[in-house]
Amino acid sequence: MKKTSPTRSILAIILGLSVAAGCASGADDGKTSGNDTSKDGSSALSTVNGHVTAQGSGKAELGFAGSAAIDLAKTVTISALGATGQLTAIVETTLDATGFFSAKIPIDAKLLIVQALDASGHIVGSSILEAASKVAGQVTLATPISTESSIEAQALLDIAGSVTGAISANGSLNASLAATLRSLVDANLTGAITAAISAGADAQAIVHALAKATVVAAHTQALAITNSGAKLDANAFADLEAKAALALNGVLDAKVSANAAANAAAQFSADLDAALKAAATGSLSAEVAALAHAAANLTFHSSLEASLLGIPLTQAIPFAALKSAASVEATQVTNAIADILKGSNALDAAIEATTKLTASISAATNAGDIAKARTDFASAITGSLSGGVGSLLANLTGNVQATLDGLLDTSSILNGRLDATLKAALNAVAKIDLKDVLSGNLDATLQSVIDAFTSFARGLDLKIPELTALGVSLDQAKVITDLITVVQGALKSTLPMIRQ
Repeated sequence: MKKTSPTRSILAIILGLSVAAGCASGADDGKTSGNDTSKDGSSALSTVNGHVTAQGSGKAELGFAGSAAIDLAKTVTISALGATGQLTAIVETTLDATGFFSAKIPIDAKLLIVQALDASGHIVGSSILEAASKVAGQVTLATPISTESSIEAQALLDIAGSVTGAISANGSLNASLAATLRSLVDANLTGAITAAISAGADAQAIVHALAKATVVAAHTQALAITNSGAKLDANAFADLEAKAALALNGVLDAKVSANAAANAAAQFSADLDAALKAAATGSLSAEVAALAHAAANLTFHSSLEASLLGIPLTQAIPFAALKSAASVEATQVTNAIADILKGSNALDAAIEATTKLTASISAATNAGDIAKARTDFASAITGSLSGGVGSLLANLTGNVQATLDGLLDTSSILNGRLDATLKAALNAVAKIDLKDVLSGNLDATLQSVIDAFTSFARGLDLKIPELTALGVSLDQAKVITDLITVVQGALKSTLPMIRQ
């Protein structure tokens, strides 16, 4: 039996799902109102509806949609994304005057790219379509084509061309990469990217940097989960991710307000978190999931920032990426805390603190604001441990209170060590190139980040016997240490940026 290297075994999680859509030559007998031309002769077809929007400040001539997209776009092509980044057209259809399109594609086709083209066949904008319906005749809503969706799609194509072409086993992208892109590329990051491009920055270089950061983040999360002993069912996660994406697409398709879109994006992150846990076999605790998210978000931002250092006019992008990662992580931390404190009398106070954290990050205008939001959040949560309304421990004795205070002091010391270790580890992460994905260098580099979080969590768990020796139940002691671990270990995207 051929031995599989550790790197390839992790890559099997990230890059393990087939996206071949069963494309064969032939015409579709059931034309839609958009005059689509199907390239699949199968009778088992589902319907995809979508539209091109004028949302975003991207340049349509560069394929980033924007205000001119509806006027320029004439047709839409939906293609299967192959193992080496090639696109195989499944269906072509026309747009109506409002930018709407409808097309039929094979049922259960996975990870597709939707491209809007002008009269000359040049790409105006694009989006990712995670999966078609599994039921013949059922309608799936595609991600509305906008500047944000176009950046996501171009980054996914860059990943396919840069990484998977050298992987011969399955050679296909999996849903975790699309999920990482769609959760971390938000309106703020999109705006910073398009502003840089409008100022003259190299669009291709920026997209490649985003692609690299996405691969690093997805790989970090998979490595952290694997190290914990849990395993992910890639097919199950893909199905759940597609459902989450469909729900997000439904909101975006309704042309809602910016606030409603932001809320839908936050719900998408929460749905992805739930999908990750549901697709895991083995023990994937809220604590492990939260630290895996933290490591992924941190390496995403660090990798992106490092890549952008050599690209002029991109100074505003790192903070936008920092804010995006922090916003996503705030949602993930909220979910973890709700899970850890389920049934506890401290839950209401914790939810109030997480709500304030989310609002503070949203209002942040610099890295210092985000760092302060995290510090205030940690203080609010740890304060709920020691008496008063919402306390985890009612009627604390002097000894228990003293031990708890000592635990918080220990967490501060361990947290300081974690910050120092992570800063050193991220210097190595910053040097990762996409070619490293195919070598053992990636695992070795990212392992130091994972080990830092693991060591931090283990240090706090060593304090559990001190609490139980004083009469605190084992379950309650574990809740306390898990809570501190998540609060102190998460939101490390607030570490000082390389540019500063």
